[in-house]
Amino acid sequence: MVNRTVWALACVCFSLSTLLSMVGIISVIQIYFNVSIYYASLYASIFAGTLGFSSLVMPAVFSRFEKKRLIIIILIITIIANSMELLVTDYYIGLIFRIIPAFFYPIAVSSALTIVGKIAPHYTNRVVLGVSAGSILGLSITSYLGFTHGFQITMLWFVLINVVSLILTAIFIPNFEGNKEPIMLQISHAKSKSFLLSIIYVFCMVVGISITYNYIPTFLNQVTKISGEMLFVTLFLMGLTSMFGTVLCGYLLEKKGSLTVLFYPIGFSVIMFILGLFVKYPFTEFFVLLIFGIFDGSAYTVSQYWVTSSVSESPEFANGIFLLMCNLGIFIGTMVGGLIIDNISILYIFFGSVIMMILAIPFVVIRIRATPDAV
Repeated sequence: MVNRTVWALACVCFSLSTLLSMVGIISVIQIYFNVSIYYASLYASIFAGTLGFSSLVMPAVFSRFEKKRLIIIILIITIIANSMELLVTDYYIGLIFRIIPAFFYPIAVSSALTIVGKIAPHYTNRVVLGVSAGSILGLSITSYLGFTHGFQITMLWFVLINVVSLILTAIFIPNFEGNKEPIMLQISHAKSKSFLLSIIYVFCMVVGISITYNYIPTFLNQVTKISGEMLFVTLFLMGLTSMFGTVLCGYLLEKKGSLTVLFYPIGFSVIMFILGLFVKYPFTEFFVLLIFGIFDGSAYTVSQYWVTSSVSESPEFANGIFLLMCNLGIFIGTMVGGLIIDNISILYIFFGSVIMMILAIPFVVIRIRATPDAV
């Protein structure tokens, strides 16, 4: 029963995180709403930006409520909002329905992570896998549907996957009481130096990833010049390697946590540089993207481990801050990438990513030196 519950929780996280994969169809959004790439980028990334800020307070505020009921209500809200988004053609009305589920996303994902942390902590990585697979593996599906069938079919995909997770929640997830600890006491746990260093590291790292990652379909289509079918195959296989990366990273964190976190931005910087160097060579780019997927799939696992290990006394608050840093980073990284493309060239997004990765490294080193026993 525990195993079914864990996979149902992973499915919930997958279905909700799939909404983040809309960054893969920025050019489709641009055409559908007849707006500039900047506004299309805003439409795609506003979900991450909104849930980023929501993550700061919403998980702690709703932590006292029963978890299963919260997840069901949030899935219903998300299904309704996505259905409305499917029907509207006005950019600003669509933007409103894009934002609504983002307010509640952190509550559902934080609740899922809290449940698995209580009933089967050794399976937490499976639920984190659902979070990363939704945005990463979901990118291949979303991009394929968007480029071949259009915006509305993509929205229908979002609706269907959330309906499936709603059914699984109702059947397999048990009732789970909330955390009665006062909100201010939960927040007070986050005053440590290691916590501050951890969230700055995660923010820099995710911004660095997002500057490039969110425009992979765009540069593969415009610069590498691959076909729509090959784009789907590339992104799908990249999604599979990212899932492998999530599992591998979970194993490495158990063995050598601080060393894994330190190596991550260094290794990813090298991959980003190679990706930019061979962007016009489809065959080489394909294999580099598979390695890119391994690192990208590890991002959520590294982030969740590094933040929660610095605030282990309050899991809801820690998971909320983890989501805040990740999704605020996605939002800012996407907007920075859009500005680089609009004002310089799409080829320079790789340099932006490498710079942010390098900026993240000192914050790992300082935390390890300051609190060696904690990592």
